[in-house]
Amino acid sequence: MAEKEEVIGGFNFKQSHGKERVRVGRVWKTSNGVFHFVEWNVSINLLSDCISSYVNDDNSDIVATDTMKNTVYAKAKECKEQITAEEFTILLAKHFTSYYKQVTTAIVKIAEKPWKRVHIDGQPHRHGFELGSENHVAEAVLSKSGTIKLSSSVEGLSVLKTTKSGFEGFVRDKYTMLPETRERMSPQQLLQHGGTHSFMLITFQQNQCISLKYTWR
Repeated sequence: MAEKEEVIGGFNFKQSHGKERVRVGRVWKTSNGVFHFVEWNVSINLLSDCISSYVNDDNSDIVATDTMKNTVYAKAKECKEQITAEEFTILLAKHFTSYYKQVTTAIVKIAEKPWKRVHIDGQPHRHGFELGSENHVAEAVLSKSGTIKLSSSVEGLSVLKTTKSGFEGFVRDKYTMLPETRERMSPQQLLQHGGTHSFMLITFQQNQCISLKYTWR
């Protein structure tokens, strides 16, 4: 969670306020009758000049969490054209840093559920979707000066290999009962920063994995 640090009475004072787990679903329909759907879990953190709310019982500079939540819904509805999670994080961050003069930095993070279009008889269905396993995550950090940091990742990608995995050469002492092996099943849940989805799958499935850390070197 983002925090802003101030010195008050000789003490370092950190404050942050925001809203997490704002669930929003958005449907777009094209002119030829094809539907597009996203489900986002949005988290917002605002750095702002609002120390008075902590030391003087003055909430006049606080953006309420209800306001943040409703802003997400309103801005999603305003998007008449389909946009990505990255684009929506930037859109929200720009709104909060420009609409509220006291907000110095906005941090917006979106986890997108992996809804994928259903294929029937080899053809993509116009309005049918199925849920995958991994989440697409985007985060934008935008300051009022216009400096922006944008990142994307994949979280919760579940993979499994039924062979070409082992675990050996670890510390053994009187408390160890686990036998060493060069042949075992290996299920994993992965977090990807950068690279491609296919590269991760190829690396995991094709390499002999005696040490998981060595596999992802």
